[in-house]
Amino acid sequence: MLENKINVELTINGQKVKVGHKFLEDISMNIPDVKENSKIFTILACSDNFEVRDNIARKDNLSLEAIDTLLNDASDNIIDRILSNRDVNKYITNEQIFSIIEKNNIKLLSTIAENIDEFHSCDKCEILNTLVKHKSSKVKAALFSYSVSDLLSIEKLKELSNDEDFDVATEAKKELKNKLEKNWSY
Repeated sequence: MLENKINVELTINGQKVKVGHKFLEDISMNIPDVKENSKIFTILACSDNFEVRDNIARKDNLSLEAIDTLLNDASDNIIDRILSNRDVNKYITNEQIFSIIEKNNIKLLSTIAENIDEFHSCDKCEILNTLVKHKSSKVKAALFSYSVSDLLSIEKLKELSNDEDFDVATEAKKELKNKLEKNWSY
């Protein structure tokens, strides 16, 4: 990720005043989250200041460039924040998701699993197939959060019900039972 030292000057009645990083952190948090400010958010997404980038990652009106910049951030916390931002993660692409999956970071993989239903521009089946096979039980357990488990096929639930991790297998069996009961009621 390209990080920039951003210099901010404030002009009051023609007088220029330099401001420090705390001022920029406060400003970045308080910039109205509207589409008209997406250019500012894109610039600030490249800041070398973690707090500024974290504030920007919370915004809903980010450009595709800002989203991409933040998904490639050096900090896993920033990437996690973007993956969890339901107003922007619908713009995240399959390529971006698989780039993160390749890093094999358990926290980020779990966040992907928990939010998979919001990645509208992605092949959810391909992502699910990858995450179901992951060796981490934490990643597989995250597949049972919220409405994500609804996306799992009976075949994948059967596979997970035989998982070596007790909690994953138990959740998979419970979801499989619910899914089979729903299918029988129709």
